Amino acid sequence: MNKNKDKNKNIMIENSVIEKVFEDLRNKNQKAFIPFITCGFPDCDGFLSLFEALDENGADIIEVGIPFSDPLADGPVIQTTSEIALKNGVNTDTAFKTIDRIRKKSDTPIAIMTYFNIIYRYGLKKFLKNAENTGVNALIIPDLPTEEFDAYKDNFNRAGIDNIIFASLNSSKERLKAVTEKGRGFLYCVSVKGVTGVRNDLDPEVVKFLKDLRRITDLPLALGFGLSNEEQIKKVRDYCDGIIMGSKILSMILESRSFKDGIKSVEAFVSDINKILK
Repeated sequence: MNKNKDKNKNIMIENSVIEKVFEDLRNKNQKAFIPFITCGFPDCDGFLSLFEALDENGADIIEVGIPFSDPLADGPVIQTTSEIALKNGVNTDTAFKTIDRIRKKSDTPIAIMTYFNIIYRYGLKKFLKNAENTGVNALIIPDLPTEEFDAYKDNFNRAGIDNIIFASLNSSKERLKAVTEKGRGFLYCVSVKGVTGVRNDLDPEVVKFLKDLRRITDLPLALGFGLSNEEQIKKVRDYCDGIIMGSKILSMILESRSFKDGIKSVEAFVSDINKILK
């Protein structure tokens, strides 16, 4: 296995498990499907069933959200699922225990999405140690500025955890270049100028945004925030390496007459999306 070397700290970093997923898909001219689900929603057992349904129906990487009381980047659907999970008593320890259970059955890469406030209160070293021990492959931290990440990157590298950086439509080319130099795993490309949530239309600037990023970086580009239908996916498929969907999937569970019906709806939807991506 090839390794990259951190020149500043002389830390040897193995190639990312997540980057390997994208490499394998690229060799087959396929794109990654990355669903987001909230840990503990609709309850702990239901979450495990939803994870399993996504895992068995073609998810290449699964993003797991640790519920937070003040999720600044999340729209109303994910906020609602976080509130339900918190009422169910889900916290950071619960999330790690749940992922540990998942790892007994699945080796699909997992990216935790959480806020730095949670990590800071929990303790960075303790958080990364538990993440590593339970088989977490990446962290997505919306409120950790890239400038501040430099103070923590060695901890990430030692744990073998990818730090997924956000690239925004609002950012200048200079800013995007700086961002791409700090990320590992994939670049989280934000398709909207706002929070997450289901949207029926695609910002007309998205394709140009992805083309500009491709000229800047070789990191896999995964597009998220607001994607909810097949037409959107068809428009961006050729310009990115994967798509991220959360609110649409979670809304199916929220709006279904029963959890069983919700799972069936999710499975059918994921199958249709993967027909486009694969």
